[in-house]
Amino acid sequence: MASSSTPSSTTSAPVSNPSVAPPPSNKPTRILACVLCQHRKIKCDRNFPCSNCTKANVKCTPSTPAPARKRRRPNQDLQERLARCEELLKEYATEKPEGSVTTPRASQQPAFDESYLKWQPAGQLVRDEGSMRFIDNPMLSSVYDELRAMRQIVDSDDHDDSTSDTAPDENSDLLLGDGSPNIKIETLWPDAAHVIRLWQIYLDRVNPLTKIIHVPTLQPYLAEAVGGSQSLPKNVEALLFSIFLMAVVALDADECQNLLGYSREEALQRFSSGVRLALLRLGFLKTHDLTILQALVIYLISLQGRYNRHAAWILNGVVIRIAQKMGMHRDGETLGLPPFESEMRRRLWWQIIMVDSKYAIFSGLSHSLLPRNWDTKPPKNLNDADIFPSATEPFQDREGPTEMIFCLLIYAFAKFLVETPGFDTMFLLTSQSDFVSERDGGGPPEQEMIEYRRTVETLGNNLLSILDKYCDPLAGPVHQMAVNMRTHIIDKIMELITPAKHQPEWGGEVRTLKDNTFKIAIGTLEHNEANYISTKDKGFMWFSLAHFQIDIFMYMAGQLCHRTEGVLVERAWRQVEVVYTFHPELFDTNNKLHAALAVFILKAWRKREETLTQRTGHRPETPFYVDRLRTSMPNDDYKSEPTPPDPYTPAALAVGAHTGIPDNNLDSFLGYLDASALDWDMFGNQVNGGAGGSSFGAFGMGPQVEW
Repeated sequence: MASSSTPSSTTSAPVSNPSVAPPPSNKPTRILACVLCQHRKIKCDRNFPCSNCTKANVKCTPSTPAPARKRRRPNQDLQERLARCEELLKEYATEKPEGSVTTPRASQQPAFDESYLKWQPAGQLVRDEGSMRFIDNPMLSSVYDELRAMRQIVDSDDHDDSTSDTAPDENSDLLLGDGSPNIKIETLWPDAAHVIRLWQIYLDRVNPLTKIIHVPTLQPYLAEAVGGSQSLPKNVEALLFSIFLMAVVALDADECQNLLGYSREEALQRFSSGVRLALLRLGFLKTHDLTILQALVIYLISLQGRYNRHAAWILNGVVIRIAQKMGMHRDGETLGLPPFESEMRRRLWWQIIMVDSKYAIFSGLSHSLLPRNWDTKPPKNLNDADIFPSATEPFQDREGPTEMIFCLLIYAFAKFLVETPGFDTMFLLTSQSDFVSERDGGGPPEQEMIEYRRTVETLGNNLLSILDKYCDPLAGPVHQMAVNMRTHIIDKIMELITPAKHQPEWGGEVRTLKDNTFKIAIGTLEHNEANYISTKDKGFMWFSLAHFQIDIFMYMAGQLCHRTEGVLVERAWRQVEVVYTFHPELFDTNNKLHAALAVFILKAWRKREETLTQRTGHRPETPFYVDRLRTSMPNDDYKSEPTPPDPYTPAALAVGAHTGIPDNNLDSFLGYLDASALDWDMFGNQVNGGAGGSSFGAFGMGPQVEW
């Protein structure tokens, strides 16, 4: 019995017992150079001790061989997935739409007809390590799924590898600066007492006009925010920094000083640095996250009126690309997303469209390059309390007034801009039609003029239907502002689209194209004044002030240097007083742009003073702004007539007293214009008043100032 069991136990011992030594190998042992010879990089005789160590009279220490490198065994699953990827890529390379024919599309339908896109599926969202990417082609999405699974296999096989596949984001600083790496972001965080106050100001003054965030979802983080930013998720930290920044933008200088205990300029710089630093550390160009995108859009809104509009428009192009990469140009229902996420994506996408449309016209561009096949629906008429993350059924519009009224109104106008690519040309043609007819013997046909007016009437009716369904002037300030905004938009457009010969000034002070341009500039500033007054007591004046266009004001000031008589001149001087009353930052003549403007104003006032003295026999009272500008201009520099700098260069837009922020990294990135190459005398002498140039945004001196 014992002898029969012995062979079995002995044969299994070498397999099961790890202490048994492996059979000896015939391969000779490799002798390495000693430690000292390796360090000195000299030839070792590989004896022990070696001759070099003996001569040096030091201890000879033999080297130990490095551990054998782990060899990966072929993984069958990995190989199968790799083969699958190759098949998918081959299919993708030869893929054609079902039912397609070989006839070129251009011969069948116009290039702008997008019906050929109907065969395409809705696309797919790919989530990976907290990011979300959108892919149009389902074949490529399958490839990415396979690649992600392959990476997981590799990671599980080689769990000892600790290297990251994410390289440092070395390009983000081109857009937002270097992030001030020596600054600790915690030092930029507001005091606990200020966190709640700034949050409330944002809710009262900014949120009703933007509706980017969902207040009930973000509210719980405020308790953590009061204690500092260390415990907050990093994306929420960036979002709250942008909210604090916008709250400061919505404050005037006195309010900010009383609330925070330091100047508005310092607060703007502090929280702007916080937003940029937080976004850079998150790698915002590669991290596709809804909260991060919300922070970036709010930051972009905060730049209005404070930074070079051309640079801001370019930055908004980055925002559009990030949103497109997240698939926000496709409606969430089409992508199968939950109702809450779909609704928040709609709100953010349409705000991006609105901001892009404004910056495009401000920059003198007629139309934005949005994705051609976007189909994101407008947001619903719902309060924040009506939507919640756990919802499973699609939301339906609420009957009656909600907090979304203003956004719904401006989104309808944004839709009009997107669907009417000839919007600015329409204004240009109608405003110049009488002058073109006289000079060239031709202008827009009357039928086109009628069609233009019909388009504007349709827009007015659409805006009015929104107000009828969802607005109640008694429901709060934002509803009152929506009513005023609708009236203002339509009145301004109708004023611009009405030919000059049908306006009361025709034949009197308006005889030439330059006269008409001067009148439109005055009218634009008068509409600004109406907006300032209507929003002052509602907490929304920041919105109106942000749309002030200093180049239009400077053009008017240049015209006043040689226009001294008439009703238009009196209206223009009234607007000079209004602008300096509501924009005290213009008194900071350390800013080159403001100094150039002061030269025009003081030069114009000297001529006006002479004219009034001759007419009345005594000197007129000097306006307050003239006294302040004379005081701020050293050594009577204003009496000379230098060539002022370019209003569009970042150097001229060193934000000055309004923000206290020096030439910002964003402006430095775009600092490619040469101010000395421009002739600023054109503001007082040009023949056509710049009607077709970028000074007026391709003559779009209408809604772009007051949206």
